[in-house]
Amino acid sequence: MISFCQECLLPNTKPYIKFSSGICSACAFHRKKNNFRKNKTINWKKRKKDFFTLIKDIKKKNSPLFDVCVPVSGGKDSITQVSYLLNKGLRILCVNIDYGIKTKIGEKNLKCIPKMGASLITYRPNLKIQKTIIKKSFEDFGDPDLMSHCLLHALPIRIAINLNIPMVFLGENAAYEYSGENKLDEKRMSQKWFNHYASNSGLTPKKFAKIYNIPYKIMKIYDLPNNIDLKKTKAVFCSYFFKWSSEKNLVIAKKFGFKTLKKPQEGTYRNYVGIDEKINRIHQYMKLLKFGYGRATDHACEDIRNKKINRKQGIQLVKKYDRVKLSDYFVNDFLKFTGIKKSKFFKILDKYTNKKIWKKSKRNLVFKPKIK
Repeated sequence: MISFCQECLLPNTKPYIKFSSGICSACAFHRKKNNFRKNKTINWKKRKKDFFTLIKDIKKKNSPLFDVCVPVSGGKDSITQVSYLLNKGLRILCVNIDYGIKTKIGEKNLKCIPKMGASLITYRPNLKIQKTIIKKSFEDFGDPDLMSHCLLHALPIRIAINLNIPMVFLGENAAYEYSGENKLDEKRMSQKWFNHYASNSGLTPKKFAKIYNIPYKIMKIYDLPNNIDLKKTKAVFCSYFFKWSSEKNLVIAKKFGFKTLKKPQEGTYRNYVGIDEKINRIHQYMKLLKFGYGRATDHACEDIRNKKINRKQGIQLVKKYDRVKLSDYFVNDFLKFTGIKKSKFFKILDKYTNKKIWKKSKRNLVFKPKIK
């Protein structure tokens, strides 16, 4: 039976979420992060000092080319990550993974990064392999971004190791920010974190390669280095040192030229999230079909926790934006990219639609549970 957090709107169908006395673990972590419980607070002043100490240590390494590597999409968050590193005498290498279908606004926002004072390289994976991976991930697992998420985390770390870059500055620790996980390292990337969160509970690139007879040598760039190699660089989460906030990151990013859409992105009420490429919209919609919550729910929950809106207002936003159908703007380019026929595409959507959550009417899917 599906139930919802009494504070936000996350359902118990969300992967990795836990509930205690009707409150989800993501809300519990948010309390801790924002010092709502004085006996379990995060000392943000100390963590900021730790960040500056880390920077000093990194500069002492005297790396031949760069001091720090930053994975970037050109979104508000990655621009914010880069901003924390500016004016500290660091040589910054930003790595963009262009794994799918970039949008025009995404391409424009990516150009902000070199102007900030950082170097930028864009990696475009072997499209013959990448298209196959996305297609199989979508057809057999209901998630086109399955291995792309692995690539986004793993390749910048591999680049850092091979170029002797002593630090990788990752974004938010999704395990903590969105699931309230407290059993993994909050500060650093680890094999355990990668295998559980990036690799979808153990479906590693190595296993994926074996299933589809893809030489692991080709898929190695999607996989995190082994523990010995991982120690050759410090891959740390920005959200450990600085309190993570979408709104704060937006304000920072705009100072460096980040542009938003003129209207909200499809599937949510925000006009500044997930705007750099198109395949993520398919990923978010599949999440809605499988688990009963989409992008608007994520954003409403964040706004409820930050007391920007109340729960009742959040419910109305979810009803209005979360369950919007996929438009041809996203579907047609995805079909062209993967080579999947339109009829098969919608059969796959139906295959992964959770029948316990959704029922079909003549024209639309109807959400069965009532959020109270």
